[in-house]
Amino acid sequence: MTLTAEQQAAFERDGFLIYGPILTPEELAVLRARIDALAAGEGDEAGKVRLRLEAAAQQGELQDVARRDRVFQILGATQADPVVFRHAANPRILDVLEELFGTPDIELFSDQTIMKPAHHGSPVSWHQDSAYWTSVSPPALISCWVALDDATLENGCMHMLPGSHRLGLIEHRRAMDSFLHARGIDLAQAVPVLMAAGSCSFHHSLTLHGSGPNRTPDRRRALVTSYMRADTRWVGDPETKPPFPLLRGRASPGGA
Repeated sequence: MTLTAEQQAAFERDGFLIYGPILTPEELAVLRARIDALAAGEGDEAGKVRLRLEAAAQQGELQDVARRDRVFQILGATQADPVVFRHAANPRILDVLEELFGTPDIELFSDQTIMKPAHHGSPVSWHQDSAYWTSVSPPALISCWVALDDATLENGCMHMLPGSHRLGLIEHRRAMDSFLHARGIDLAQAVPVLMAAGSCSFHHSLTLHGSGPNRTPDRRRALVTSYMRADTRWVGDPETKPPFPLLRGRASPGGA
């Protein structure tokens, strides 16, 4: 067993689990270098990922800042970069997921890196991941959030609302920044997820979470890989269905 009974119960109760160290120092160094190269536009792989710039950069500011530090979000790195894909398929991550999902049949759903550059890293609005992921059913995916730098209160660590995964999918509004914002939520019980570099947490796709800005002189990068059971169904437009690599176990005839 990878998880203790207490860890399994905590995930079921809270909708997230602060797991602890998951990467070796060598793995952490390699991932940091690859993510920085993608953000900086270095190498063939960099042309295959999708980037979202910081809000200030989108408005024409930050012209004196290196390209790497104008990037807020990297999407699709597992499809473009074999190093990042190998991280997504890390057996230590899959061992935890197998116990949380209750099945060895696991597919990769998506990935993103939140960069949070020094001094101007943007906040992330409170939301449920499944509010974005309406093309798959049921809404029961799990994300592994890996800290590439220490995540602190000062640099915009993630906050979670314990037990919110039991609310079901709640109403969100889409703001001018194109992000979804959960409506009508009470954040009095929200807790910070403080983490050392190389550590990770796991959270359910219905768990409400968000993070503050980074105004410190240090970066706060996080690599998030999201997974689903192989029997999860694609309910969106068949023409737009992306590939969902099978990472462990067997594919499901009725799955995505």
